[in-house]
Amino acid sequence: MRKLILISTLFILTLGYLTYAFLPVYVNTKTIDIPYGTPTLSIIDTLYSEGLIRSRLSLIVIHAFRKDKLEAGEYEFSGYVSPFDVYEKLSKGLHKLHRIVVVEGSDLYDIAEILEAESVCKKEDFLRYATSETTAKSYGLSTPTMEGFLFPDTYFFSKNTHPLKVIDTMYRNFLEKTVDLRPSVAERGLSLEKWVTIASMVEKETFWEEEKPLIAAVIYNRLKKGMKLQIDPTVIYALKRRGAWNGNLKKIDLQIEDPYNTYLYFGLPPTPICNPGVSSLKAAIEPADVEYLYFVVDPKKRRHIFSSTYSQHRKNVARMRRRK
Repeated sequence: MRKLILISTLFILTLGYLTYAFLPVYVNTKTIDIPYGTPTLSIIDTLYSEGLIRSRLSLIVIHAFRKDKLEAGEYEFSGYVSPFDVYEKLSKGLHKLHRIVVVEGSDLYDIAEILEAESVCKKEDFLRYATSETTAKSYGLSTPTMEGFLFPDTYFFSKNTHPLKVIDTMYRNFLEKTVDLRPSVAERGLSLEKWVTIASMVEKETFWEEEKPLIAAVIYNRLKKGMKLQIDPTVIYALKRRGAWNGNLKKIDLQIEDPYNTYLYFGLPPTPICNPGVSSLKAAIEPADVEYLYFVVDPKKRRHIFSSTYSQHRKNVARMRRRK
């Protein structure tokens, strides 16, 4: 009789403990980082010490039945969390996602800074792949880098995402967002690379939508006449590539020996100089029907004054200088 009572008591206690072990816990938003190579039992220890499970036994039991691989990485939990929820998230690798906002006109160097700031990947790792001709060729691009083809948008990436995955996601978004524009590129006799390069200069020269077709027209008109483009943002890009850009473009910078310097070299720069948005891409295939060859910015209105002759351009420049 005593033996039966003892067994019944042990059964009830065991059942009670198991019930307790599998009860959900309530946590305020909590983020944990599981290093790569961490053994399963060590992961369970971490989850217990972080207060995400009531007992190690709960996950040990679940793992004994399911035998799934628990993925390393960064995870976020909030509210009521059961051992089953925890196991499901880690076994499926449902990592915490970081919101990455890439604005129109961002270049590879800007994107690299954003990715590192959000711990998605190190900027030098991203740039190593993004500026690799091998990477560009893998997408069939005739350009030495991925500049211009990483579409500006809002993305969600987990911590320690491989740079190639980031690049692939952004390039595929470029293809998706330009699907209606690309047929017109071929009709105009442009290559994909030339189109995006022109659009990138339009993007960096103005943020006013109505000015973009005019800027595009100036670029095409100067190319047709064999004139140097003399686009300031190409010089800025040359300086950024060298790590020498300090936010202030000086007159002496216009003499920098660099293939991106359109004050020294004729034609287009070797690659796009940023990642343009849809409106700039559209302007590059639908330039305004004008004969403008020059423009200068109005420092007060931050808009451009356009002209077709050099004499008129010089007058506009003098007038704008007086307005500073």
